Amino acid sequence: MKFRTMLASLVAVVTFTACEDIFEGGSLQPDGSTPSLTINNPGKNQAITAAGGLRVNITAVDKDDVEQINFTLKGETAEKAVLSFSTKPQKRVVEFDTTVNVGGIAPGTYKLQILATDKRTNQTTQEITVNVK
Repeated sequence: MKFRTMLASLVAVVTFTACEDIFEGGSLQPDGSTPSLTINNPGKNQAITAAGGLRVNITAVDKDDVEQINFTLKGETAEKAVLSFSTKPQKRVVEFDTTVNVGGIAPGTYKLQILATDKRTNQTTQEITVNVK
């Protein structure tokens, strides 16, 4: 009986020490650790055609899981987005690859802004310029 009690106590100690949030009071406040975000595609000042679409390929990594990734395409001097979408991967390592339809978007220079947010609300933003032909 003493062995079972000791074993149960050992399991409880290991379980509680492995759970980081218990010792942080369960706080999901920002901790200063922002997600790592890499834009693999499009390249800087890449020319795309409306017929070919905009291929977006990114990698995001965070120790607290990447909660959401927002994508916004705006004219270089415009305030309003011509295209906006998001995904909620809720994983530590995210490989996101899609082709976005840009038909109907006027030719010109645009900025693609990508915002990654982890579950503690830490954020990282990357921006890249693309040229729609």
